[in-house]
Amino acid sequence: MTIRDRRHSSSVELVSFAVVRDNAALRTAYLGWLNDPEVVRPMASPALLAPKGSEFIEESLARFTRPECQGFFIRLAPDNVFIGTAKLDGISLQTRSAWDGIMIGDRRYHGRGLAPQVYRVLLAHAFETLGLRRVSGGCNEKNIPMVRTFQRVGYTLEGRLRQADCIDGEYSDHLYFGILREEFWAAHRVDWR
Repeated sequence: MTIRDRRHSSSVELVSFAVVRDNAALRTAYLGWLNDPEVVRPMASPALLAPKGSEFIEESLARFTRPECQGFFIRLAPDNVFIGTAKLDGISLQTRSAWDGIMIGDRRYHGRGLAPQVYRVLLAHAFETLGLRRVSGGCNEKNIPMVRTFQRVGYTLEGRLRQADCIDGEYSDHLYFGILREEFWAAHRVDWR
């Protein structure tokens, strides 16, 4: 499955992990992103800070191709290059909700305003295709680009865990955001086929 927002000249496509799971070059790039401290440090995840090998990739591909988790590689269409990952995790059909996450792994594409585009496509899929009512996400308070992305896309700050994260020996807060289906559609027109 490939989903995209055709509105932007730098169209972002989300390609299901299942579609490209055997792409050796992409696996190598993914492992490189996950082992790049500059990419994973702002996420404040101890699991992501540890060195990772091919078994981690296998576990990720298995996890994000289950019904309750959908993982995608982000492809920048004009350049035809994969630049990161996006996910909907903990998908609940009972509560019609999920947790999101994105990682722009290729640092050459940091600071280009692509994260909000990725979120628009991911959320359009979550709300339209999957019929979800709510998507939640979170980040470290010092991950300013991610905080701004949540704000630009229309998420509401819903909570803060004080000093819950530790990055380079320094404690800081973890922020939690949420967006409802009607809030997303009121703020965005997405041609995401």
